[in-house]
Amino acid sequence: MSKGGIVALGIVGVLIVSSVMLIGYVIGVLNQETAIRVTMENKQKDNTSQFDNMWKKIAQVAQVTDAQKNALMDIFNGYAKARTGDGKSGSLATWITESCPAVDTSTFNNLQNIITGSRDAFTMRQTELLDLNREHEKLIRTIPASIVCSIFGRKSIDVTIVTSSKTGEAFKTGKDDDVNVFPVKK
Repeated sequence: MSKGGIVALGIVGVLIVSSVMLIGYVIGVLNQETAIRVTMENKQKDNTSQFDNMWKKIAQVAQVTDAQKNALMDIFNGYAKARTGDGKSGSLATWITESCPAVDTSTFNNLQNIITGSRDAFTMRQTELLDLNREHEKLIRTIPASIVCSIFGRKSIDVTIVTSSKTGEAFKTGKDDDVNVFPVKK
């Protein structure tokens, strides 16, 4: 084989190896982007489920506390009516000095724990979604992966983060002057 044939064979070999490496790189980038995309899409769906579960737990436990409150009111009202009986004066004062049934506040404590635990868990899910979004954005914006992603039409994913109107207004204005946890009713 002549020198020209060996050089041509060498060039073809280098081109084949380079092409295989390039194709491997492209496949790797696309697989990585797809893995992050699928995880993000499912995390969005999971966040919807987590949010729904959080509010249902809070609402249902709050209904239990309402039922407890109503039951206690019935007991106290019945207790007071039994003491006032014939309407003699001073019977209410006697009722006050007597022992009243103990009030169990554990359901309220449980409700507080459910609220804070559920909201913390939901916040963690949203943080995980933002971390995935950061990784995805980094992949589709950095060179050379961004070139591969743009050739194959891979774009940013819209991420929904659930916040409140109060938070939106605070970030819009740059101010949050309301520090009252329990606003004064007028």
